[in-house]
Amino acid sequence: MRQSPWFDHPIIDALTYNQAAVSIATGHGHPDRVFWQPPGYSYFLAMLYGIVGSPNFLLPRIVQALFGAASSVLTAWIGARHFGARAGLVAGYIVAFYGMLIYFDGELLAASLTIVLQLAAVALAVRAPDAEKPERLWIAAGFVAGLASLVTATSLVIAAAMAAVARRRFWAVLVGTAVAIAPATLRNVTHGGEFVPISSNAGINLYIGNNPEYDRTVGIRPDRVWVEFTKEPFANGVVTQSGASQYWTARVIRWMTHDPLAFAALQVKKLRLFLGGDEIYRNQAIYPARRYSQVLSVLLWKVPGVAFPFGLLAPIGIVGLAVSWKRAPLLAPVTILYAAGVLAFFIAARYRVPLVPYFAIFATGGALWFRTASTVRRASAVAALVVLLLVSNLGQGPMAAVMNADAEYNLGEQLHGEGKLGPAEEHYKNAIRERPDFLEAWVNLGVLESTQGRYDEGSHALEQAVRIDPREPTALMSLGALRERQRRYAEAAAFYGRAAEVIPNDPDPKQRLQRLRESGLIAGP
Repeated sequence: MRQSPWFDHPIIDALTYNQAAVSIATGHGHPDRVFWQPPGYSYFLAMLYGIVGSPNFLLPRIVQALFGAASSVLTAWIGARHFGARAGLVAGYIVAFYGMLIYFDGELLAASLTIVLQLAAVALAVRAPDAEKPERLWIAAGFVAGLASLVTATSLVIAAAMAAVARRRFWAVLVGTAVAIAPATLRNVTHGGEFVPISSNAGINLYIGNNPEYDRTVGIRPDRVWVEFTKEPFANGVVTQSGASQYWTARVIRWMTHDPLAFAALQVKKLRLFLGGDEIYRNQAIYPARRYSQVLSVLLWKVPGVAFPFGLLAPIGIVGLAVSWKRAPLLAPVTILYAAGVLAFFIAARYRVPLVPYFAIFATGGALWFRTASTVRRASAVAALVVLLLVSNLGQGPMAAVMNADAEYNLGEQLHGEGKLGPAEEHYKNAIRERPDFLEAWVNLGVLESTQGRYDEGSHALEQAVRIDPREPTALMSLGALRERQRRYAEAAAFYGRAAEVIPNDPDPKQRLQRLRESGLIAGP
């Protein structure tokens, strides 16, 4: 994956994690007053950066590869405890060779750390009932689940499952979890003045996945549309981050109660997406990574009728869960509750992938059940498996051959800032090719071409941006500056005037107009 241009240019969430980690490692602390995202992964990166003395994009991936190896071993051990050594070993190998787990080990995202912490918590909980002093292991299990929640907040449901299984020792799990998340809660109170247990993005994520325009909201990217979207609570009188989260949650509840049929239909749609073998990206398309990795080219693919590997593992694992859950009184509720936690929000590969080890274990448990089950029960299980295989694999579409527009644009923007103008231009054009109405890409392309003295090309790109949005201030100001360089002063004044109307509080367009008038280049008082 080091061949990928995105390897040392993290984008979107990976970029946010990295920026926060750099701030922490350099002694400035986390940049959020109230944590927007769960902060655990940023602090993990900061710890690694502190060890080597500077940001390093290779070290986290090496450590995460070790986490992936540990997850395989933990899966094997947990599986062996429930279904025997041979079944546990098979489950461990499934995890070791699972393409998407390997993929996320190589990304600066929270999935790899989340999975190893979750499995460690489950392993402690599996061991606890047989321990001489079970309370200690239940506390430890709750603590590790709490750490996982600081990385991915939905891990809290694992703590809830463990507390339910612990029965009269539930308090030990809850104490451990509370101790783990307390530093984040305390930091939100002391720095932001708000009681937010972990992070404040739960409400908006809940709304993104539960509203009448699911496809639109899930498709919003961190651009100007996202900025306007996130301002909505504050435009309606909300003044705190926790209040904004509550605002979005209230909108979900209102829609759910006002139109329960539409809400139910959306949940069915999300279940279909959840079961599908297609790996739905959140930040950047996943399948194009295969071109940089021989490992992924073998272990992650789609052909008509088969989406490998989730399209095979999920159906087998779900049937295995249905027939063998009694032998896994902790693992079954963990799997079901975590799946419900994913479905409660919106479907993306990185949120679904922590279920893979549990599906692997239940797949092997189901295979053992199948050997001894009656003919009738076998037939029922096979019928259910066929249905799930069809749901998971048919209609999943082809593999994306090129990167998504947002990833291309974000990479181009970083390269542009580094002065690598040729590659930056290429990625801007790739973004536009994928999304012809990509406003920001047209603007940046126009600015890049104009600063290189390619006025006709720059003018074309900036004019295209203005066609997409006649009120785009950067495009208007850039066109004004370009017209000045072309000595077309009246046109420059017109663009500056339009910009002044769009951004009335910015003195720059007015000052440029005044300069043109004082120089006698345009008429006016």
